[in-house]
Amino acid sequence: MKEFWLLLGPAVLAAVLMSPVHALFGLHIVRRGLIFIDLAVAQVAALGVSVAIAYGHDANSPEAYKFAVASALTGALLISLSRFRLGRVPHEALIGVVYVLSTAASIIVLECAPSGHGLEELKDMLAGNIIFVGNAEVKSTAITYGVIMAVLLALWRPITQVTLTKDDPDRSKLKTLLLDFAFYGLLAIVVASSVKVAGVLVVFSWLVMPAIIAFFFIEKIGWAAAVAIPIGILGSIGGLLLSFYAPALHFGHETPTHDAIESAGAQGWPSGPAIVAVLGVAVILAYIVKLFFPDRNVVALTNGGVAQNES
Repeated sequence: MKEFWLLLGPAVLAAVLMSPVHALFGLHIVRRGLIFIDLAVAQVAALGVSVAIAYGHDANSPEAYKFAVASALTGALLISLSRFRLGRVPHEALIGVVYVLSTAASIIVLECAPSGHGLEELKDMLAGNIIFVGNAEVKSTAITYGVIMAVLLALWRPITQVTLTKDDPDRSKLKTLLLDFAFYGLLAIVVASSVKVAGVLVVFSWLVMPAIIAFFFIEKIGWAAAVAIPIGILGSIGGLLLSFYAPALHFGHETPTHDAIESAGAQGWPSGPAIVAVLGVAVILAYIVKLFFPDRNVVALTNGGVAQNES
């Protein structure tokens, strides 16, 4: 355990700092039914990093971060504007288009990058490199996410009202648009900051999986936050422990040797996918529990009754 904290202590601290903010955003994302939005914004941010790499900047450089934030904010604005006049086309479909286009653009840009390692860099952005985070980056992460958390909590009530009553005809479209852009803009900054550290897959897991588990058992967003935040933290720590202590998988070919910190531990499980796996298993277990212990509203619906409205 001492070796684990020596090698992955900063990664644990970074996960503990980042996952709670993602959990709060995720509650609104899941309740709004816009599951693709976090992947879309994350991939748009990754596109910004790809462009920075193509211009010769390092993926972890300040320049790459600026590209990522600018791209993510642009994506957030487009997603906010696309919520109106959709006709028969659901908002989620347009968000999916943004995700696919930004992914394709990232591949094209990285394939043309001067480094010549486009696919490897794309893999790093997907899986993340949280094990390489340093103490200085942990400190900057604490400041950034602390400010974002404060702003989100200050806007929590009006944003929650939009989430729960997004189709309210009495609310002005301008007000809804501004609140949406504030929410998606903050989400863009969070995602852009997280993608370069944790990767697209972990960001998606932090945003969606704790919220899903919470909403399996709790209806109100406020109470669900008290469940989602600890799940995100514990799942992240569990994933890092798994990546460090789990036995390596061999498939009949020679396994290359890696440095311990490079492979997230002596055994070699990649840390990002390990975090995703732990949170994914938690979702599966929660789903099984929910099947055997449904709440009253679900029982009422299956028996032809009427569930209570959300409040």
